[in-house]
Amino acid sequence: MFLRLIRNTLLFLLFIISFSFNSVAQKNSEKIHEHVSLELISSVNSIHKENNLHLGLYFKLDPGWKIYWKYPGKAGYPPSIDWSKSENIKDLEIIWPEPEKFEILGMKSFGYSKEVILPIKLILENNNEKLLINFDVDYLTCKKICIPFNDNLMLNIPTGDGEISKYSKIIDEYIDKSNYSNYSSFLNPDSILFFLFIAFIGGIILNFMPCVFPVLSLKIYNVLSQQQKKINNKTIKRNFLATILGIIFSFFVLSVLIVFLKSLGYSLGWGFQFQSPFFLSFMILILILFSLNLIDIFYIDIPIIFKKFINRVINFNKKSSEFFQNFFLGSFITILSTPCSAPFIGTAIGFAFVSPNQTIFLIFFCISLGLSTPYIILAIKPQILSFLPKPGLWMKKFKYFLSLLLILTAIWLFSVLLIQINAINNDSKNNNWIDFNTIKIDELINENNIVFVDITADWCLTCFFNKKTVLDRKKVKNIFEKYNVKKIRGNLTKPNKEINEYINSFGRFGIPVNVIYSSSAPQGILLSEVLTVQNLLSTFESIKND
Repeated sequence: MFLRLIRNTLLFLLFIISFSFNSVAQKNSEKIHEHVSLELISSVNSIHKENNLHLGLYFKLDPGWKIYWKYPGKAGYPPSIDWSKSENIKDLEIIWPEPEKFEILGMKSFGYSKEVILPIKLILENNNEKLLINFDVDYLTCKKICIPFNDNLMLNIPTGDGEISKYSKIIDEYIDKSNYSNYSSFLNPDSILFFLFIAFIGGIILNFMPCVFPVLSLKIYNVLSQQQKKINNKTIKRNFLATILGIIFSFFVLSVLIVFLKSLGYSLGWGFQFQSPFFLSFMILILILFSLNLIDIFYIDIPIIFKKFINRVINFNKKSSEFFQNFFLGSFITILSTPCSAPFIGTAIGFAFVSPNQTIFLIFFCISLGLSTPYIILAIKPQILSFLPKPGLWMKKFKYFLSLLLILTAIWLFSVLLIQINAINNDSKNNNWIDFNTIKIDELINENNIVFVDITADWCLTCFFNKKTVLDRKKVKNIFEKYNVKKIRGNLTKPNKEINEYINSFGRFGIPVNVIYSSSAPQGILLSEVLTVQNLLSTFESIKND
């Protein structure tokens, strides 16, 4: 009798503890704020080995307020989950329903209003064990102002018979809404086809960027040399095909490298290889070899085997190596294109880096096709070459000009190398620029300042173009002074994790990145890769008048 009493007492205490624990868990599964509430819901009440388990982030927003989609557009950032404190979760994936389109100050963004469920697909470590969910959810909700939140949500799901919960049907409905991209129109910004298209266009534009010009000039000289030797159209087509294959292959290698480094947890961006002193040294050497070869000066004392290889690859007078010469030129075009951020490139790369690995390959393939477009056209229609100037004595002077271009490029890369070696950066110390710091940005916004952020690097020629044509102009400096704009500059000449994370939050993985903040736009207004004075000034005016 006494033992039975003890047993019943213990069972009662366990019941009370269990009830209390479940109550706390239930209470921690929902957070209510002034303009938004967030609840963590599950499609099942218990775990079963045959279950396909889905959770949901259930947002309820007041009228006019919104949260952001996975590709937020020109402002904001999407909800993210830190699930490291959970138990029995191997991996998870947020499934994104079709977003709405918003426009503030002429800047388009994508997100959700009123109420939305973001389904979460869970992969469990063990289907026979209970699930302890502990999420830290970061998200931004905006109206005229933006408020960031970090909510801790907890949920316990025991083992059992896999009973379906009351939320199962509505979670499935939102999963169905995530299949919209399969039916999106070609130019719909919600569609992967749209990003493939802008990747292709960005690749075409890369042909006109200063990074590509030196090696592109080499290709022009190669074509003129072929004309002089009266090479037939079949050989010309083969040589252009080799250049195309060199470009496509190099982008494939680059995408493989990015996927590999991404899997190791590295935060990467367009042109990341130029942050390596070893890579810069290699590129400087190659440029010098090209330059010396062009003017028939090759006095570098190197091993005979390596010398034969170099001569076989870059000697334009040997028919036997023409295919490899052109293939190597295509690879070189790819490598030198990456310090230049053409319009659309940043958006396409940003889409790729937050997408599955196969999407990275697709995006980079489309960029390579865009970069290859002039050579594809010439390979199909070599007759177009007849419109080029006829070969003559002027080509010798042209060779010297090309050699000078390559030497200047090598000098530029050498200056970047010196900065990396000596860790010298005086740029932020001049013209009242503040060194990059995310905390400082928030402080200045809270003090009702207009803040302009410029993320740059000494290897980024698009950044240099923006400085010389826009940021350093007297008209722009005057507007900065007029509105008392606080200027913050981040430098990616050397790797910087904080800066990488910052630009990634905007869906960008390449530079330049320019953002304007104010009390009316605390989430930041992201500007295009290539700045214009008019766009910059109009954005300042819109913010000031808001």
